[in-house]
Amino acid sequence: MTLLGAALLLSTFWILGGRRIKSYVNAYACQSAIVGLIALVVGATTHDPNLYVVAALTLIVKVVAITQILRAVERRLQAKSEIEPRWGKPVSIVLGGLLLVFSFAVSPEIVGPGAATSQLPLAIPLAVLLMGLYVVSTRRHVVTQIIGLLALENGLFTGAVALAHGMPLIIEFAILFDVLVAVIVLALLASMIQRELVSADSGELRKLRG
Repeated sequence: MTLLGAALLLSTFWILGGRRIKSYVNAYACQSAIVGLIALVVGATTHDPNLYVVAALTLIVKVVAITQILRAVERRLQAKSEIEPRWGKPVSIVLGGLLLVFSFAVSPEIVGPGAATSQLPLAIPLAVLLMGLYVVSTRRHVVTQIIGLLALENGLFTGAVALAHGMPLIIEFAILFDVLVAVIVLALLASMIQRELVSADSGELRKLRG
């Protein structure tokens, strides 16, 4: 589980350090695959067959379906590189490291009761959540902001699976379906922004204010 946690963090730092849209999409696909593997390992450890289903759904919905939607949006917008972010790659990596340190500093205070030491530390999904929020806050391209939101959701999802051993299967299924629908809506919104503003820069939305 420790190795999977480290891999999850590395995939999130990959998102933080990305400059090309394709790299962001690949990093998200890798991150989601790791989330699916975490669900699989937790299911094998706890002998919970529902988590096997969750792992399979995660791979189908996130790694396959959502990734293909994001790649289609990338091709439609003809997006190659990220619009110049508010802070550059080195600053983003350093701030990501600080968020990781912060997560480990505060997580012992909010660990849920009954957490086993063999479980994934709460600091890891918390750090993934905070880094996803950072991407949403600092990136300007609509596609990268969508990926930031998805990374944030992966952090929440991982925490629920690894620490609480998941939620009822129907709720897990509903969450994955909601995420898929949200990505489709956001993809349509990105296309509309591109068509109206001839740019996928979310900062250009300020020009629409009357």
